[in-house]
Amino acid sequence: MILLPTTPGKIEWTSVEAKALRDFLFSDVGQKMLLLCDVQAPTLLDGANVNKTLVSSGEFKGYRDLLEFIVSLTVESPTETNESASSEYPSIDDESKWEEPKPPTQD
Repeated sequence: MILLPTTPGKIEWTSVEAKALRDFLFSDVGQKMLLLCDVQAPTLLDGANVNKTLVSSGEFKGYRDLLEFIVSLTVESPTETNESASSEYPSIDDESKWEEPKPPTQD
């Protein structure tokens, strides 16, 4: 089964699936796959071009985060991410959150 990013609904991850993934990753084939993934990691640039270096750094971090997520699935269920709940700032599209402060009244 191939899951596309647009797959609707929550994907259930059970302890049986976690064990199967753990068994695979610790097998000879799984270890080779992890080594191949490590070799294929995006390369970091030398910093000569700041924009390209920042993009490359972001790609590298995203790649590492994905590998860490895959390994974490061997011991725990994925948690739902809620972008708006973890953000320090309210949504820029929510006008009510960005009202101008009222000047203090003089009594």
